[in-house]
Parts: sequence; C-alpha cells; structure tokens
Amino acid sequence: MITLKIKGKLTATIFSALLAFNVFAVQPTAFEPSVGQLHAYKAYHHAEYLKATAMQAGGTNTLLHTRQLPTEGADPVVTPSLDHLYTKAVIDTTKGPVYLDMPVVEGRYFSMEIHDQEHYATFYKLRPSGKFVFAHYKDTTEFPADVTVIRNRGHYPHLFIRTQLFDTADLPTNHAIQDQIKLTGLVGKVDYDNAIKWTLATHDVYPQNKGVMDDQLTYNAETHTKMFKYISDYSASVKSSAGMFEAIDDPDGSNDPKVRASGIIGHLGLPIKIAVYGASFVDCENTPLNGDKDFTITMNYTPEVSEFWSVTRYSGLTRNTIADHNDIFNAYNTKPDGNGNITITFSPKEPKNLPVGHYWMYVNAGEPYYFVSRYYHPTVDADTLLKHNDLCKK
Repeated sequence: MITLKIKGKLTATIFSALLAFNVFAVQPTAFEPSVGQLHAYKAYHHAEYLKATAMQAGGTNTLLHTRQLPTEGADPVVTPSLDHLYTKAVIDTTKGPVYLDMPVVEGRYFSMEIHDQEHYATFYKLRPSGKFVFAHYKDTTEFPADVTVIRNRGHYPHLFIRTQLFDTADLPTNHAIQDQIKLTGLVGKVDYDNAIKWTLATHDVYPQNKGVMDDQLTYNAETHTKMFKYISDYSASVKSSAGMFEAIDDPDGSNDPKVRASGIIGHLGLPIKIAVYGASFVDCENTPLNGDKDFTITMNYTPEVSEFWSVTRYSGLTRNTIADHNDIFNAYNTKPDGNGNITITFSPKEPKNLPVGHYWMYVNAGEPYYFVSRYYHPTVDADTLLKHNDLCKK
C-alpha cells in the first residue's frame, strides 16, 4: 500500500491490487504475529483461493474465463476491475508438464502473470504469444526451443491472464481472444484438509523461508481471521506497495514478511513497476468520501504510462460497483479540456451543462464510496507518477 500526500494532506491510499477490507472500520490490535504466521497467512489464503478456483473451473489445468463485466455489484471479487476480462487457471504439474498456447493480440493490453504458492509473482509478460510450458523446477524434460519454459518450485502455480475490454460492445472481440487461449494438461483437483500441510507437501519453500511454516500446521480459519484484522490495520501505515508482489529474488522485492503479507490485501496483484492502483477514500481535506458531499478531482489525460489508465468508483458499503450507473472513465470514453486534463465530479445528482473535459460519476447519497485510479506500465517510478498526477490540483 502507498500513501499519497497531496497538498500536505493524506488523500489517497495506493494498492497494487484489489482491496479486501473495510478501511472505514479498521481497529488497532495488540496482537503481534510471528514470522511463521505472516508466511502462513499468505499460504493459507492462496491455497483456499486455488481450491475454490479449481472447483469453479471444473478442475485444475482448466481455463476459467470471466465473460461479463461485474457492473451490477454482485461479483464476489472485492473492488473488481472493469478494465479487463480475466482468464484464470490453477496449473497442476503433478502428472507432468502443462502446455499453454497464447494468441497474437494487438491494439489492447493483454498480459499473463504467474504466482507461486508462497504468493510471489514469478512471471509476467505483456502481450504474450506462442507456446509456453509449465514444469516443476526438478523436471529434467528438454523442451523445444520455440517453447517458453516456466519452471515452478511448486506443483500448483496460478495462471492469471488479463484481456483489456474497451466497452460492452467490445465483448465479442474479447471473447474471441479468450477462446483462442488453449491449456493442455491432465485435469485434477485441489483437495486437502490442511492448507499449510498441503502447501508444504506440494511446494518447495524458498531457501530464504525454509522452516518458517513448520510450526504453523495448526493455522486455521480462526487464526486467519485474526491475521486478517492485523494485516488490515498494519497495511494502513505501509508507505509503499513496492515489494509486495515481486519475485523473491527481484531487487525491488521486500524482505519484510509484513510487507509481503500486506500483498494479500491485493491478492494476485501486479508488481508496482507494471501497475499502480490508487484507491482514494478521503477528499482533499482528509474527510472520508461520502455521497452527502460533492467531490471533484482533476487528473492528467495523458499520465506517464505506456499502456492505459482508468478511474472506477465503488460503494464503500459493498466494496463493489453500483448497479445501473457508469463506473469507469478512461482515455477511450473521455476527452481532455484545453489544459490536457479531465475533471470528474462525484455526486448523487448530475451537474448541469458540464464543459468539455468534465464528467460525472454517480454516488449514493449518504453512503461512503471510494474510487480507484489504475495506471498500467508507468514510464516513471510510482512516486513521480503520483506526484505528477495530483488529483486535487485545480
């Protein structure tokens, strides 16, 4: 999480991922977890996710496509992105290598990311195409030169593909791209009684983390709830999301287990060099955003990114979209004013006679809300990008 100071006031909380807690109700706690509990927190959460995703997909080595944007507030994902449709799969190499065929995609953001069972982002590629193979790192199979080999310390890496969606009229094209993605491997399932035991049995823990979870075999849902509250509180004070998701040997990655555990708040997030997600919960006077008070932001129409940006609003009560109302602005549905900016007003009633470059985002009267500004492939470091994109500038 990154906190952003704008005009000397705390005006945004930046996550490299989706949020998963209610910042309006975070309470401090005297509980102090051990290093083992911090690592177990990541492993338990991710294992539970893998089990649920494999079940939803119909098994491991089976692609799970999202086909519609979650614009009616019913999607189970917290703070769902409206920038992409997702394609996910739990890879299972217990019976051998698994092959992935990716189409050539031009003219839109298209990426694949791999997370291992300790929740490190071990692989990322923008606009991947051609053949890939997933193999356990101890597998001695020799693969053809034209195949990109992705070796994993565990048998259950997670595949996450993002395909940019411009608007609902773009859905058929997006579906056609998804349908060209092919995954070939023996279908299995994720089945365990103890998430930590299963993780230790199916994933070779990194040498840096060797032994840290050996005393966490009793880690359970009750412990996880306690850890969740602790991490929610701790994350509010973290100054940078850098280090939360990077590979363990990436120089930008953190060696602090608390920082890594904070990454679960944005489960499956992208490293900050690849994407910066800014979640704003307060206005420029540091007052929590609420529909009873109109609020206006101004941002650069061309921020320092090589891919794209967007602004999406969410209900503070449901942590999801608001049904029947526009949820997203980006370069594809807005035009800048004469100064190269766009201005967005958040209010229950639409302002009249909005000039060029000014837009309206609906919020429920009397209810808290927040908005997320997403920046894909920043061309400058995160601090510089956020400084140059001061949302409270006039």
